[in-house]
Amino acid sequence: MGNRNAAQVFALVAGAAYAGLGVIGFVVTGFGGVVQQGPDSLIGFDLNPFHNVFHFVVGIGFLVASRLDATLTQGIIIGGGLVYVLATLLGFLNELQILSIDDSVAPINFLHLVSGSAAILFGLIGARQTDALATSRTRRAGA
Repeated sequence: MGNRNAAQVFALVAGAAYAGLGVIGFVVTGFGGVVQQGPDSLIGFDLNPFHNVFHFVVGIGFLVASRLDATLTQGIIIGGGLVYVLATLLGFLNELQILSIDDSVAPINFLHLVSGSAAILFGLIGARQTDALATSRTRRAGA
């Protein structure tokens, strides 16, 4: 992966995982009842077609972000992480029925919290790497 920073690597790995999850989710749920709550789940996590679309779009977005300038990738990953943390909060408040999350203690809420926190963390680690690289280049140019 050459000289990619942590945010770009996270975007690549998480993007592939989210896009794959979205596709696999459609195998489980099919395409009907887009925002309806239903009995469909994937390894214990509630799903519906809208949830699958959301995961697929996030996955493609992260995959695209992994190919961008490191600074842009960091912002996209941190922003995506904040969206997942917001989804966690809404899930805990039992306000995500549109994604077929119908219980405040549903396992998917905890997965969203971990996923969002990891995205923010890797975005910040990438930002530190970018800052360190810029500082190093400045010192070499001044020497």
